[in-house]
Amino acid sequence: MKHRPRSLRSLGVVTSCLAAAVVTGCASSDSGDGKGGSGGTSAIGEGGATGLGDTGGTTASGGMMGRGGTTGSGGMTGDGGIIGIAGTTGTAGTGGNGTAGTAGRAGTAGSAGTTGIAGATGGVGGTSGSGTAGTTGRAGATGSAGMTGIAGTGGTGTGGAAACMPGAMPTGGKTVNDSGTADGAYTYTFYTNGQGSAFMIIYGVNAEFSATWNDPGDFLARVGLGFNSTQTPTQLGTLTASFAETKTGTGGGYNYIGVYGWSESPLREYYIVDDWFGNGPPNPGGTKVGQITVDGGTYDVYMHTQTNQPSITGQNATFVQFFSVRTSPRSCGTISISEHFSQWARMGLQLGNLEEARIVVEVGGGSGSGSITFSTATVTKS
Repeated sequence: MKHRPRSLRSLGVVTSCLAAAVVTGCASSDSGDGKGGSGGTSAIGEGGATGLGDTGGTTASGGMMGRGGTTGSGGMTGDGGIIGIAGTTGTAGTGGNGTAGTAGRAGTAGSAGTTGIAGATGGVGGTSGSGTAGTTGRAGATGSAGMTGIAGTGGTGTGGAAACMPGAMPTGGKTVNDSGTADGAYTYTFYTNGQGSAFMIIYGVNAEFSATWNDPGDFLARVGLGFNSTQTPTQLGTLTASFAETKTGTGGGYNYIGVYGWSESPLREYYIVDDWFGNGPPNPGGTKVGQITVDGGTYDVYMHTQTNQPSITGQNATFVQFFSVRTSPRSCGTISISEHFSQWARMGLQLGNLEEARIVVEVGGGSGSGSITFSTATVTKS
């Protein structure tokens, strides 16, 4: 808001000052000290009011340049002279240019994402810079907003099933059609009912093996750990398998790829099915008991009774089969065998003393030919 200037003296005083101008200067003309313009708010400060010398005098100085931010001083008292010319209108303080607002800093890049989850949005853009205005200065330019920080790369998830880790394709090996030692503690078993043709190759590296078939009636090729039916699954500890396989062809009327075994007292045959040929998932028949979640996948659980069928006792027998069949296939990963056993037990499906836990391929029903190679195959007990 502008200040109003001080009132001039009466016209008579001005006239007398002019009359005496020839002799002496007008020593202190009150009318010469008009107020300077205010800085800051007004773009042009008010000059001193027109200074009339009492007598002649030098030109009354105009209003000094108003400093940015403070009130501009009015015209100084005119010194004596011949004719006191009114002080020029005081020029308002030059508009102080406000310091330009500092541009907003660039947003900080977002931190990388943690386990499984994507990185957060990057840093917040810089706030508008506030220019410090001069007295009549322009506001500082608005600081440019900081650039949007780049979101951190999503972290790789580690939950659920372990990532597939295929091994190098095995070479060499030995063709077998019986039972024996594969590598160290690993043993293998080959079974066929004699229809069609089938054979397996063991490579002597962990439980790695391959199998080939053509219109088989029923055959199983499996490599893993044998336990001689002396301990329950709980007494044995924690069983875990890892596998990676490549397959071609077809699987005949039915087929299962995963983990397989038997228990005695009571006599039970079990399957954990993670992959298969053709459309699936396979339905082994019997009663669907429910569903479980293991290793990040969902499995349908079945119980099926076999009557007068071949068994590990060396003769035909009647026994119950347990199945966990994954609802979506996978060709590699980790299978938490003991977790399946535990969840079966909670559903009333109790195994006896464990005879084996082996990685398996089973194909039967004829009208199919194909092959499979396990480039990664382990079964561990801890």
